[in-house]
Amino acid sequence: MSESQLPNRLESLVRRFFERVGGALDFALRRPLNPQARTDLTALLPQIERAIEAKLRREPNRVVAPNLIELKYDYETYGQMNDARRAYLEKEIAASLYEYAVNHRYTLLGKMAVKLTFDVFTRQLTIKAAFPDEAEKPETAKAANESAPAALPAASVKLILRASGHSELSTTFTDRAAVGRSHDNALCLNDSSVSSFHAVFTVGANGGIWLTDIGSSNGTFVNGVRIAEGDKTIVRDGDRVQFGDFELKLELR
Repeated sequence: MSESQLPNRLESLVRRFFERVGGALDFALRRPLNPQARTDLTALLPQIERAIEAKLRREPNRVVAPNLIELKYDYETYGQMNDARRAYLEKEIAASLYEYAVNHRYTLLGKMAVKLTFDVFTRQLTIKAAFPDEAEKPETAKAANESAPAALPAASVKLILRASGHSELSTTFTDRAAVGRSHDNALCLNDSSVSSFHAVFTVGANGGIWLTDIGSSNGTFVNGVRIAEGDKTIVRDGDRVQFGDFELKLELR
């Protein structure tokens, strides 16, 4: 190799090195640490495209595609993604779906927007595709609330979980109170056998209190009887409730 060719050779090697580094970083962002269909970009796109196809509006001179996309996860999967990962997915999915709409010559009624959310009661990914006119406008909701008769205030329930040694957890709620290891719960149990979102207390139509297991790893029990995943049972003052290995006495006021 001549001396005149050496700088070009070095430049080529350096360029290839940075291209490989960039490719590796892009691959790392595109695939989660634990790849699964619900968070992998390449696996998500076909599912979302099917949801869009199912909502197409076929008009005389155009085909209109929904531009508001919501991906609703269970809390465990949602919590495994950090803010940067969620922001990346929202941005990349929106860009890919816009390209998909353009390639299929679909009309959009607004900017393609993607939102990742979670629901403590769901156990699988749900995908919702909607149009701007399907989203309730604040003015409409306000007018509906003003025209509706005033509702009676919901009765509140004070719930106490009392452990041995006189320690206790308590909360007051009108509709539901979640239990789990995460501090996002109304009742936080800092125990390794308790799932991040373990169970939920809810108020029934007749005022009774129900306890639902929302997919815990180590089970939810009432008076020694395990509640099946996704099932619920009514609970009463004085019952013994157990979340994983954590057993407490229930008090209702």
